[in-house]
Amino acid sequence: MKLYIGALILLSVAKPSVARATANVRGLQEEWRADLPWTDLISKLSSSTYLVNTSPSDFIDQCIPEFDKSYENRSNHNMIDQPSGLCMDQLFCAFEECNPNPDRSVPLINQQGDDPYLAYYSYSDLDDSIKKVVDDTSNPTYNLPSKVLFPVVASDVVAAINFAKEHGLEVSVKNSGHNYAGASTKKNTLHLNMNKYTQYAATGIMDCDAEITYEDMTGQPCRLSLAKGKSAVIRVGGGENWDKAYRAVLAANQEQEGGYKYHPVGGAAGTVSPMGWTFQGGLGGTTGGRLYGFGADQVLQLEMVLPSGQHVKFGPTEWEVSEGYDVPKTTTVAGVCRTNPDEMDEDNWLWGDCSEDINFDDLWFAVRGGGGGTWGVILSTHLQLHEHLPLERLFMNLEECINEDELEPSQLQSLVNAYQEFEIKAMFDPESINVTEGESNACGWPTGDAFYSCYGEGSAKVFETAWKKYFESISQRLIDDGVPVDQVDASLNCTGSVIQSFDSYADLVLSMTPIPGKIPDSPQPMITSTTATSSNIIIPKKWVLENIETAVAYFPPAPSGYKAFAGRSTAATSDQANSLSRAHRDGAYMMFIDHNLVGDDFFTYLFPEMFDTSDTTNFPGFIGSNHAGPNTRGPLKEDWTKACPLDWTAEERDEKCISLQEAIYGTKLLKRLEQIKEDIDPNYMFDCYGCIGNNRIKSVDEEEEKTDDSSSASSMLVTCCSYLIYVVCAAFGFAML
Repeated sequence: MKLYIGALILLSVAKPSVARATANVRGLQEEWRADLPWTDLISKLSSSTYLVNTSPSDFIDQCIPEFDKSYENRSNHNMIDQPSGLCMDQLFCAFEECNPNPDRSVPLINQQGDDPYLAYYSYSDLDDSIKKVVDDTSNPTYNLPSKVLFPVVASDVVAAINFAKEHGLEVSVKNSGHNYAGASTKKNTLHLNMNKYTQYAATGIMDCDAEITYEDMTGQPCRLSLAKGKSAVIRVGGGENWDKAYRAVLAANQEQEGGYKYHPVGGAAGTVSPMGWTFQGGLGGTTGGRLYGFGADQVLQLEMVLPSGQHVKFGPTEWEVSEGYDVPKTTTVAGVCRTNPDEMDEDNWLWGDCSEDINFDDLWFAVRGGGGGTWGVILSTHLQLHEHLPLERLFMNLEECINEDELEPSQLQSLVNAYQEFEIKAMFDPESINVTEGESNACGWPTGDAFYSCYGEGSAKVFETAWKKYFESISQRLIDDGVPVDQVDASLNCTGSVIQSFDSYADLVLSMTPIPGKIPDSPQPMITSTTATSSNIIIPKKWVLENIETAVAYFPPAPSGYKAFAGRSTAATSDQANSLSRAHRDGAYMMFIDHNLVGDDFFTYLFPEMFDTSDTTNFPGFIGSNHAGPNTRGPLKEDWTKACPLDWTAEERDEKCISLQEAIYGTKLLKRLEQIKEDIDPNYMFDCYGCIGNNRIKSVDEEEEKTDDSSSASSMLVTCCSYLIYVVCAAFGFAML
């Protein structure tokens, strides 16, 4: 019997009492690793799981049509379920380093041109020279797997990992293909697309009762939640995204007789996965991150399949109160292994002691902050739910207050600077303007959003009132700077601000989604990597407060600063057993800055002021992990005052510049993560671009075994939404997650 799924022909393979499925060869396409006994793997899979052969032709047929739509009409929701499982949220990230140009001798600065609007083009509007290399299915830079497995149950993943281990295969894994550096795809790998995996969120919310004694790993998430002063958790499956998680929480809230009860901290985009978002750190600019902490802080328990093939679940089991922190310090992490890994029915799973020693403390540390796709395959995670607070959105409509035609450029700049100063004080030194720390923490602002997102009744009004009081206090200074009195009075008495109220973030975005019933993308799929042309630098809070004038001049927090940092909770909600960098915990906001502007002057004068460079053996991490793209590097390895030249080839930059990984984590933290990687995955079964260990110097044997494998040092980057082209992003309602 033949099952036709798109352009793929699936053949059922009869086995005792269970029908199996695998893919036939597409046309004259040569099957990847035809020498391997794929039928052995197929025989171990559940009945609804399927394995398909794929090629760049499938990507062109199934994915590119979405990019041929206008930017505002695109959605990754339309690509996630394509039968090949190859689609990426950024079209160019289907290629190595998110760059389709096969000529790698061309310097980086010439690779994607200087058109700042390229990311928003429709595919048919691209230059013919670009479409030519994309349409060329023999383009060697295509970075797509040729075998894609769609696991449904845990035993499918276990079987795939054991098969890969037995035959020396590399494995790549993807939820929605949203990684801006292209880490969720790789050629010459057995690819696990998790979108068909068992879903838990809809029934995964659990209330925790302080009167109940929770024992063993089943009750561990609730025991930890209660220790943090919280009373609810949600289990989310490894193939689910924030759309499914948010809608599950919304449905549960709508069933409550006494009003909404639960609040999740997550990303802005519905098509982003709670796994990848969380393990990169997790910035909750729209969902209360400054109030409740980073995504990594929301994790209570993890369930995954390790490179060894062991199916484990683990989490903190012992902790202690730690002065200065709002949550207990993790002191012991414990875990269990499944003793019947071939069992497909979860109701019959058996858990017990692991047959081999696993350092769960290290694993817990590495996964939460050390990035996704490199430690194994996440099957589910238990996340913290917080007590519900209503969402208020504040739009400071200053344009209605200022008549630009009546102002000289210097006068207008004085007014703009006044607002930048206010935002710095309101967010990072609130008590200086009579706003409490708690009131300040209630509000956040992701890049590209026109609104503050504040949680709690009256929370937005606090900011609006504070602005007016602050402006009144500096009005004479503005007059002294030459701003006309009538313009100062107009700004002072401005009533242009807008406050919108919603029961939750899900209620807000579902009211404006182009895909009915789905939490929308944010941003929509783009042609280039969203952060291909810029670095996402975390600006330290201490430096900002000590250098407000310089910060306003060179790193203005509005509108492009991602403000999910600097709340007390972003530091105080750490369990002190995670790998999120010090830069994240100490940051004020993250700026997306064009690579051309992060030059020698920045590294010579500003960087040493912002970060501790006194220890020449420990480069300080300064790049944000979330949103990191393919082209970001630190300065030269031999001279931290010199930027990595953009006119060098990728090979030169990888050899002579601080790697993307080191720019994110810093030298010492990266070394610890690299050692954990060696211990957990010594054969680098998982070796995604930009991930821990991917920038290592490959051995000759390793290169021969993994031909065409990307070995360039990682790079992280960030943003199409640089300050210079923010206007474009704002026009499309671009809010970074």
